[in-house]
Amino acid sequence: MSDMKLLAEAKTLLSHHPFTLADARALEALEEAAVGEEGLCIAELWELALGQADEEARHYLQGEDYLQGED
Repeated sequence: MSDMKLLAEAKTLLSHHPFTLADARALEALEEAAVGEEGLCIAELWELALGQADEEARHYLQGEDYLQGED
C-alpha cells in the first residue's frame, strides 16, 4: 500500500467534535489532491463527517446555502 499521508490528515479532521465548515473545506481539498486508492478512501469519510458535522458544516456538506442567524 502506498504512503497515504493525505488520508491520515483527513482522518485527523474527523478526530474531534464537532466537524466544522473549515474541516469540511479542508477534507474537500484533501480529496481533490489525493489520487487513486487514497482518494477513494478519503471519499468514504464524507458519511462519517456528516454525522459529526455542526449545523453550518452539515448545510455545506448537503449543498445547501446557510446563513447563520437566519430565521
